[in-house]
Amino acid sequence: MTVSISQASQMREAFEKIEESYEFMLAYAAQGRKREVEEGAGGESQIRNYLKRFVGALGTLETALAEGGLGGPEAAPFAERMGHDIAVARSVLEILLARPSISSDMIDNTNGLIALRAFLTDVFFVDQAVLPAR
Repeated sequence: MTVSISQASQMREAFEKIEESYEFMLAYAAQGRKREVEEGAGGESQIRNYLKRFVGALGTLETALAEGGLGGPEAAPFAERMGHDIAVARSVLEILLARPSISSDMIDNTNGLIALRAFLTDVFFVDQAVLPAR
């Protein structure tokens, strides 16, 4: 069983949101903020908005995995592991979102977590080796 074009498209859209969010996280970590600054009419900061986008994209990936989004039986062990990595990444992001203020140091340490890096490597592998060519 191969990944459908529709599933691949949904997954790649989620990957783009994750990559954009992670790039913002890298930039935020470098800003040296001791505390979060609210921005915009909704009173939320950009870092919070990007973390929420990241979490939303994780939900899309969870749905794709549940629908067999990585292909045939040869992908089952990897899909199971990726599901675990998604759950850990979600937990990390939700811990941050529960904080009253998110500092640059918190994001810097999050970026360095092996668990988050393992998840991001899953994303890059799936994009390049599992999904149909663009």
